[in-house]
Amino acid sequence: MAAGYRLLLSDRVRGLTVAEAFEYVDAIQSYRGDWPLYLAPSAYLEGERPAELEGITPIPATHGALALVEFYVDEEPLSAHLSESLKVSPDVLRSALERGVPLHRLAPAEVVESLDVRAFLRAFTFEAAIPLRSEPSSELLDSLSRFEWLTDVDVVDVEVPGVDPELAAAELEASYYVGDYLRRLERLFARAATVANHLLLVRGEGLAQMRLTDVEAMVSEIVSVAPAVRAATMYYRLIPPL
Repeated sequence: MAAGYRLLLSDRVRGLTVAEAFEYVDAIQSYRGDWPLYLAPSAYLEGERPAELEGITPIPATHGALALVEFYVDEEPLSAHLSESLKVSPDVLRSALERGVPLHRLAPAEVVESLDVRAFLRAFTFEAAIPLRSEPSSELLDSLSRFEWLTDVDVVDVEVPGVDPELAAAELEASYYVGDYLRRLERLFARAATVANHLLLVRGEGLAQMRLTDVEAMVSEIVSVAPAVRAATMYYRLIPPL
């Protein structure tokens, strides 16, 4: 396995665009795994009456893991496509989508399930979690602003469980389908040791026609300058409902 940052997925999947890989990514991220770490927004932990959060299982990587947090659709063609089956004006649907109303609240489950969302995806946001061998300096964090795709940076002080990426890649090679791979990772991470005490969370955005290898290249820019630990990390990422 090459020394640089890469997602621990097959080369075929890594070569797909984000839109093309949507169903595969969704199968991973919707898996409620028994992972050794949970991450939640600080506002949720500090609030007196926290809202119920949704969760994401991230994609394992050679240096941590990656979550594709939000997907954005092209509202005009999607609303035109849905208007006939829902008997609703395209303008009404487009207005709701532009306000951020989730698709599952606009259409019955059977309509959403039959929809090929990949054809309408326009953009996405992501969060890469990178384990660090030491706390990053303020100079390093300030220097990250030169990456135009980066929208936000956090450092979380937490014991980070991790495994050798080669071991995770071997489980991928031995797997026949996504669920099998994730269950194998659960068993592997049940024995995970602490590999770092700091987790760098970098967030960015891109177009849905970018390939997953393009996302890898973006995160590689951070890994190359940060004190990153080469270890795969799995956790359950709690996020506010959209």
